[in-house]
Amino acid sequence: MNQRKVNSLQKRLHKHAAQTCANHTGRDGCLITPHERCIFAFDVDRPAANVCPYFMQSVAPADPALNDELLSYFPDDYPLKPAKSSAADRADCAECKRQFVRRSNRQKYCDECKAKVKREQAKEWARKKAANI
Repeated sequence: MNQRKVNSLQKRLHKHAAQTCANHTGRDGCLITPHERCIFAFDVDRPAANVCPYFMQSVAPADPALNDELLSYFPDDYPLKPAKSSAADRADCAECKRQFVRRSNRQKYCDECKAKVKREQAKEWARKKAANI
């Protein structure tokens, strides 16, 4: 994480909280957090654990771009972080047209069709090689 990016994010988060949070009390104050900090103390290495739950659930989602940038600093198992979409991992088989879960971005065939297509390609290659000899 870059300290300059973190400082910029903090400024935008504080400005967003000052404009939209009902529990904001002036200069970085918060009515409901025990540490009385509005958002959190953000270190470069890791986000702090004292995140205001009201801000994370109710205020931050009002600005989707800012919320996505904020959540990018949290671990993947953070409860408010959206799960990665599996729709990108699904594809239609080029042979049988059924949907399957891809294991790489180059995979064209489902597991059933993969072996069949590979055998057909090997036969075709053998025919071409025999014709050239």
